[in-house]
Amino acid sequence: MKTREYPAIISLLCLLSACLAPLAHAAETVITSITLEGLERTQQRTVLRQLPFAVGDIWQDRFTEQGERWLRNLGLFSEVHIHAPDEQGMVHIRLHERWSLWILPQFSRHDNGASSAGIALDEYNMWGLNHHLRLAYTQDTGKNFSTLNGSSYAASYRWFRIRDSGLSMNLAAGKGTSIFDTYQNGQLVSEYLQDGKNGAISFDYALGPVPGEGWGVSLGFALNHTAFRLLNGPPQADVTGTRKHSLQAGINYRQINNQIIWLSGTAFDYNLSIAHQALGSSINVYRQTASIRSYIPLDDRQDTLNLRANAGLASGNVLRDGLFDLGNRDNIRGYYPGEIQGKAYLYGTIEGRFLLHPDANVQIVTFGDAGYIPGTSHSVQGKNTFIGLGAGIRWTLRWLVRGTIRGDAAYGFATRRWRFYLGTGQAF
Repeated sequence: MKTREYPAIISLLCLLSACLAPLAHAAETVITSITLEGLERTQQRTVLRQLPFAVGDIWQDRFTEQGERWLRNLGLFSEVHIHAPDEQGMVHIRLHERWSLWILPQFSRHDNGASSAGIALDEYNMWGLNHHLRLAYTQDTGKNFSTLNGSSYAASYRWFRIRDSGLSMNLAAGKGTSIFDTYQNGQLVSEYLQDGKNGAISFDYALGPVPGEGWGVSLGFALNHTAFRLLNGPPQADVTGTRKHSLQAGINYRQINNQIIWLSGTAFDYNLSIAHQALGSSINVYRQTASIRSYIPLDDRQDTLNLRANAGLASGNVLRDGLFDLGNRDNIRGYYPGEIQGKAYLYGTIEGRFLLHPDANVQIVTFGDAGYIPGTSHSVQGKNTFIGLGAGIRWTLRWLVRGTIRGDAAYGFATRRWRFYLGTGQAF
């Protein structure tokens, strides 16, 4: 091509660009207003601050999927539909609220007959702003619910998105008396009456666009005062009253798509607690925990494979009440509290959740939990490795916030016993 032809080509490209520019500009839609349909108890600001767009922004196709995901992740809505702007630039959002108040009786019983009973109240949408209030009362009811050995009270409050920012505040307090059992090789050796008081304040800050999306950090301070009185059995040298004043810090990551019945995505948490005499503690204790979770869809029915890995380490003056206790419904299933205790742990879980049919709200669950307690262990028969296998059912009430009713049966290979759990929520 001759050199003199270049100016002609450049002129042609400039002409095409000038002709196409108005068309590109015409394709852009400016959001002029946002209308919300279906709100009864939730305030409009709770929805508007959770959107990836605002009035005056230029509409982008990704806003629909992103906005629906962020709103579903609040847990307040069973249905979320965001419609692209109409010719006037109006975005219409249709929502269906879930009921946010739980009043739930709670019961537990162990192999030795030790039992407890209580009631908890949870309100997940205080003031219509997605604040969470929890009040709980628990009684230690002796052997087979026959006596009253102590009463405990607990309260917590989460102020979600202070002044619509990425900052949230958590308050918690509790007091009361309860039975504290000490185990050796998984066998009950002594029984104490524990009198405790605790309080905590922490702040979470979202580094991502909204809380629950991307990275976040937390910082807080906690007080825990306990006293013990021996009731039965030989006294234990590592059971003594303490004051624990601790600084707490954490980092977390969330990239979750909450479809109510099923989840997909990944989550990570790391938390550090430092109790030291310089903070007014009677002992120095350092605790670290970490968890990573992944939710993987298996097919179009949204059956999922859920994977979890957890680790923890406690160092310093770790007394008996400071041991990690992994025998319960949310950690290594197939074991009860007191059966898996140690200063450190590592465990993993694989769990499959399978819908009965594509539109069902009932899932059949199969799972396997495997854990390791290094070093000296207070666990059953002094063992260090633990496996639990089992199955269960999840019945999700779409109209209720966190409305999953859960039942599990798990076999613990270390104890050669079946354990049964009935309650609410998922294991993870």
